[in-house]
Amino acid sequence: MRKLMRNALVTGATAAAAVALAGAPASADAGWTVSPAGAFTAVSTNSVLTNGSASLRCARVTASGSVASSTGNTVGSITSSTWTSCTGPFSITFNVRQNGAWTVNALSTNASGGINGSIGNINASISGPLCSATVTGTARGTYNNAGTLTISEPAGGNLVVSNASCLGVLNNGDRPSFSATFTVTPAFTVTPA
Repeated sequence: MRKLMRNALVTGATAAAAVALAGAPASADAGWTVSPAGAFTAVSTNSVLTNGSASLRCARVTASGSVASSTGNTVGSITSSTWTSCTGPFSITFNVRQNGAWTVNALSTNASGGINGSIGNINASISGPLCSATVTGTARGTYNNAGTLTISEPAGGNLVVSNASCLGVLNNGDRPSFSATFTVTPAFTVTPA
């Protein structure tokens, strides 16, 4: 009886593991294939950085960079970006500046046929009247393999505020949320190698 129960438990555990693996998103241990490789431009008209009850909205963000096939998760970089008509609390105008290159990372495929990924090495300076801060870290998102990149990093996530002098609106150690939808031109595909 003990042997029968032991065999049943082993069989059940094996079946459960197989089901779990079948339902898990695929990752690319051998890297990623990007087609076509080369330069791209990504434009968003709905970017929002939110910290508590305060939000910073930009009417337009234009990012430029390049992508290429890779044996690792980093498939590209964002080398420059312009942030236009950014307004914060009380409609105060803010400037946003990208510092250094940001990485474009592919992490796994998803059920929609797209890619789960992230923008890494983020370093951005925010400045306005009586307010300045730096936001660094990583923002998670998805790419649908048809030219739409959706960034959605939740509050308390991987973006961190530092060098803050902002009347308490932004404080060192705060972890704001960031969301934006980008149209990428030309559209490229990212698939497991």
